[in-house]
Amino acid sequence: MKYVLYIIRLINLMPEYLLILIKFLIPFLLGGLIFFSALVAPNVFSSLDEKNARFFLRGIFPKLYLYSGILSLFISLILFFINSFLSFIFFMITLGYFYSRQFLMIKINEASDQKNQTEFKKLHRFSVLIFVTQILLMIIIFMIL
Repeated sequence: MKYVLYIIRLINLMPEYLLILIKFLIPFLLGGLIFFSALVAPNVFSSLDEKNARFFLRGIFPKLYLYSGILSLFISLILFFINSFLSFIFFMITLGYFYSRQFLMIKINEASDQKNQTEFKKLHRFSVLIFVTQILLMIIIFMIL
């Protein structure tokens, strides 16, 4: 009987522990994204020649989107036990990472390879819009929690 009461008490405390975990993971994800966009990406073209810069970015962006997508999916699943609406919004953030990784990034690279500056700029602006929207939504969700 003692163990049953302990398990029931743990289950009742579960949302509190999940909230603590979420309040750690969201800033963890945000910090990585802001670090990358504020420090790494702007310095690539000033530090590397064009060939190596393209090679580096084409190698790191898929990993960044995969890392962000998996972590945001994990956050979305945990949020489901706290607030289903916020979980849905975080799932939309997750879809944005996987869309950017699997489709948009490929189109951006094709436009860059074909030297189609108009298409490249349009697609790149769209990817930045998605990225900034995701960051803003994460900040809003964190503030709500």
